[in-house]
Amino acid sequence: MPNLTFKDNDNICPISKIPCPGRCIYADIMENIDPGIIVLDIRNKKLVFQSKSAMNVFEATISTMDYNVFTSLLLPDFDKGLYSGEFGEARTLHYKDRLLGYTAYIISDEHIWIIIRDITEKARLESMTEEMNTMENINYIFSGIRHELGNPINSIKMTLSVLKKKLDTYSSDTILEYADRALTEISRVEYLLQSLKSFSMFENPIIQHVNLPDFLDRFLFLVTGDLEKIGTEIKIISSPDPEWISADPRVLQQAMLNLITNASDATRDKDNAEITISTFKTDDMICINVTDNGRGISEEGQKNLFRPFYTTKPNGTGLGLVITRKMLTRMNGHIEIQSQENIGTTATISIPGT
Repeated sequence: MPNLTFKDNDNICPISKIPCPGRCIYADIMENIDPGIIVLDIRNKKLVFQSKSAMNVFEATISTMDYNVFTSLLLPDFDKGLYSGEFGEARTLHYKDRLLGYTAYIISDEHIWIIIRDITEKARLESMTEEMNTMENINYIFSGIRHELGNPINSIKMTLSVLKKKLDTYSSDTILEYADRALTEISRVEYLLQSLKSFSMFENPIIQHVNLPDFLDRFLFLVTGDLEKIGTEIKIISSPDPEWISADPRVLQQAMLNLITNASDATRDKDNAEITISTFKTDDMICINVTDNGRGISEEGQKNLFRPFYTTKPNGTGLGLVITRKMLTRMNGHIEIQSQENIGTTATISIPGT
């Protein structure tokens, strides 16, 4: 295997700083550790070390791997001087039919270390669990759509029927008024259908200016019908300040659905069950609170809220909040949760304002 002593310094071990005894225990550890390790000498432009795990990541193509190939694949902008801001950050690479996750570190003026592993299966499982989580919430979407589609469709039908009968007697202004009514209702239908469009947590959010009051009004009628069926009241308290946010409305809607699902479960079978959505501004962030008066979360439970697969629900996946936080992070936002047992819970989403 390649020698890990980067400089010939009287055979002094670069890790323990003592004379090299001959067999390097540190080299054995690096060779057999689970994450793949790649060490590049950027001064002499050569591959210094590659562990067995790193070799396995690239499978049969390993014989072609050298310094130039590695920098081209993993540090594509390094030679252009554009990569410095990415060191220490997790990145991904689609290589053949695999998804690789890796992080590069500058160790010295001469060396870059790259920690790499195959995350294909992890990504597949995350994708599956995201779909499971979406299915947990889908009842809210479809219930709202079933309830809300009927209203605009009936309104359009009535408007066009009246217009058809009176077309010869109505003035141009009146006809235009009826046409505008129908178009308004069609816009409502379009929004509801757009809500059905699925998306992946690995998809990059499309950040845009979103009018928060309008977003919340539309979100409300998606979930109200289902909540009313189980006796839960939901209301919005909007502050006049936070009006516009920078977000992907689809991603934000899914994150909100996760929180509403949790709040609904927490208030189920409770008298006077109530969920309140409120907004406020702090510095350059806009905050959305989802507050319920449900059973609350224990201190131990709060410590594990964002731990994958941790759940207190009989049929829960334990991934709802994990996915929600990942979604918000992709939009430069974050989430915090405060709770007291037998009093209730407040989940706070923070999103950049415009």
